[in-house]
Amino acid sequence: MSGLLLMVVIILFVPMGAVLFNKTRCKGKLLCTILKDDKSTDTKLCRLDGGFVIYGDRAYDVYPDWVRVTRYPSGWPPMLQELVPHALYDEKDAIPLRWIQLSNRTVRSMELKSSLDENFFKKLVSESVKEGKIGFNWRKALPFVLVIAGVLGLVYMLMMR
Repeated sequence: MSGLLLMVVIILFVPMGAVLFNKTRCKGKLLCTILKDDKSTDTKLCRLDGGFVIYGDRAYDVYPDWVRVTRYPSGWPPMLQELVPHALYDEKDAIPLRWIQLSNRTVRSMELKSSLDENFFKKLVSESVKEGKIGFNWRKALPFVLVIAGVLGLVYMLMMR
């Protein structure tokens, strides 16, 4: 009987205790990822004090538009995680950093990887020909070439005259 009771306690009370522990630990806090000068990051739960976040001896401003919601703590099963607000800060700057710039995307990671490949354009052309079954058709291009040659010949004759 004691083995069955121990199993019920472990199955019911341990996850409930973890959920309650996370709820109390995350209440009134903001998960901050601090970018440091040595190119490392530090992710901690920081206390919210009014419209500011307190991290050690520093205070950072909170912009609600630049805060994202994340599950905390990472690595735990989703049913035991808590949804918390998450902001990104530079160690020296009090204003948060934007997570993404939707209007100013210049290069995507896959585009950069493919452009670093030396045979990128060769593969691009061969794949587009295979997908679209597009080839160079001389029968369609020949009339355009003849018209352009005729116009250039006419212009040349008028210039010589």
